Amino acid sequence: MIAPERSQEFHNAAHVERRARKIDDPVQRLKYLRAAAAITEAPKQRTWAVPAMAFSIVVLVLTMRSDAHLRAKPEIRRVTPTIRMAAPEVPNVWRVEAGKDFEVYSNGLRIDNQLAVSSRPRSYQLVPVEEGGKRLAGALVTTPAGIVFHTTESHQVPFEAPEQRNLQRITRETLLFVRNKQAYHFVIDRFGRVHRIVAESDAANHAGNSIWADAKSLYLELNQSFLGIAFEASMQADQAPINEAQIHSGKVLTEMLRSKYRIPAENCVTHAQVSVNPGNMRIGWHADWGKDFPFQQMGLPENYELPLPSLFLLGFDYDPVYINATGTGIWKALALAEERTRDAAGAKGIALADYQARLRRRYRDEITTLRYRSSDEEN
Repeated sequence: MIAPERSQEFHNAAHVERRARKIDDPVQRLKYLRAAAAITEAPKQRTWAVPAMAFSIVVLVLTMRSDAHLRAKPEIRRVTPTIRMAAPEVPNVWRVEAGKDFEVYSNGLRIDNQLAVSSRPRSYQLVPVEEGGKRLAGALVTTPAGIVFHTTESHQVPFEAPEQRNLQRITRETLLFVRNKQAYHFVIDRFGRVHRIVAESDAANHAGNSIWADAKSLYLELNQSFLGIAFEASMQADQAPINEAQIHSGKVLTEMLRSKYRIPAENCVTHAQVSVNPGNMRIGWHADWGKDFPFQQMGLPENYELPLPSLFLLGFDYDPVYINATGTGIWKALALAEERTRDAAGAKGIALADYQARLRRRYRDEITTLRYRSSDEEN
C-alpha cells in the first residue's frame, strides 16, 4: 500500500503535469513549472527516491523546444537509484492437457496451435556482460533467456459488440500476416486468445537490432535469445492499448514461459527498452510499449526502471523522439544508465566521450563476431 504522503506526492505531480500541458505559450509554461518546483519540497530522509514531479518537470520542459527539440539531445536529470522490491519467484506451472490444436496449463492458460510454424532453430552464444570477460568457446545455448513484449500495431476498431465482425476479421488478417513473417512466438488477440505462431524452439523475427543484459550475460539481436509475445494492439489508438482479457492472458502466458525456461523477471522487457538503431547509434528504432505496459499486472516488477544496457554497456544514445514516445519509467532508466556511464568513465580515469567511443567499438566488435558466426553456420 502506498503511504498517504507518497500518494499525495504523485497526485501533485500529475496535477502539475496536466496544468502545464494546457499552457500553449512555452515561456509561460516554463514559468509555471519553475513556480511549481519552487513550492514543492522533496520528502525528507528519502534520498533513495526520485520525486515524481521532478521527472514530469524535466520532460515537460523538453517538449517546449520548437525546431531545436528535433535535433538536440534532451537533458535527463541525475537521479539516485530507487530501492526495488525483490523480484518475484519463478512460477510453478505445468501442462495439464494437449490436443492436436491446443494446450492447457495448470494456471488456466490455453494456447491455440492451429497457426504454429517452424523457423530456424534457436542457437546463440552467451557474451559476458563485462568487457573482456571470459567466454566459453563454441558453447551454444538453445533455451530462451527472456521475453520481449510487443504490440502488433495493426489496424484497430473499437472493442465493442457492434464491431464484433470487424474485430474477428482484423484478428484473422493480423494472425496470417504475422505467421507469414514468422514475426512472433505468440500473439494475444483482442479477445484474449493466445495463439502460438513460431515454435518456442525456434527464432522469430521479432526484435531485430536489439540489446539487453542481465547480471551475467549481454544479449545482442534478441531474435535468437528471447521469446517474442505480441498483443494485438496499437500504441497510437485513442483507447487503452490492451483490455482486461489480454492482460490476464499475458500474465498466465508469462508465468508458463518463466516456469518452463526459468526466465528471470528482469529479462521480461518491452520492445522499446531493447530496440536500437546501429546506423545512428541511438536507441528506440522501435518504440512499442515505450509506456503503459502493465508489468505489475503481469506479475513482474516495474522493469521500465531498469537502466538500459544499450547506454551504459555499449555507448548508445537517445533523442527527443524517443523521449516523446516513452514514459516516466524509461526516463528514470535513461538517467540511471547515464549516471552509471559517467561513474564508470570516472573510475577508469577516462573522459566521458572517450569512454562512450570505447563502448561503441565494443558493440561493433561484438556484432561483427555474432554475424560472422551466424554466416558461418548457414554455410
